Amino acid sequence: MYYERISRRLHLEIGGADYSLAFSLNALEQLEDRAGKPIVQLVSGGVPRISLLHDAFWLGLRDGGNRKITRDEVEPLIRQFIEENESEDDGSGFMALANVFMILVALSGIMGTKFQHQVFDDVGLTDKDGKPASEVKNVETAKQTDQ
Repeated sequence: MYYERISRRLHLEIGGADYSLAFSLNALEQLEDRAGKPIVQLVSGGVPRISLLHDAFWLGLRDGGNRKITRDEVEPLIRQFIEENESEDDGSGFMALANVFMILVALSGIMGTKFQHQVFDDVGLTDKDGKPASEVKNVETAKQTDQ
């Protein structure tokens, strides 16, 4: 799992295939409607229901560039993702799924940069280069360093 800074997408490898995920504003609205509460409450009150995580994974895949994927096609991917992230039947696979939801909300920018950096720090997300995703990369600083 890594974060692509330029496209603002989360990349997951599931069963040897690469998938990119992101939330559009439309996806966030759909999640709020399905949950019956605002996104702010969804990310601040424990782990969301499995049905909401299923919807979130599907919407994230759809908005990440997999437009033709149906909700039903997502179930085996979720199952495989959980299995691949499980260690010793301790629930870590399910928590990895919950983390995907939190990362996607953070990536959307709807909760602000402080929330984004905190989530990235909490889950230990890295960027494509293996650097902590919570690090702020400044293009101007990088240009000055190169000279």
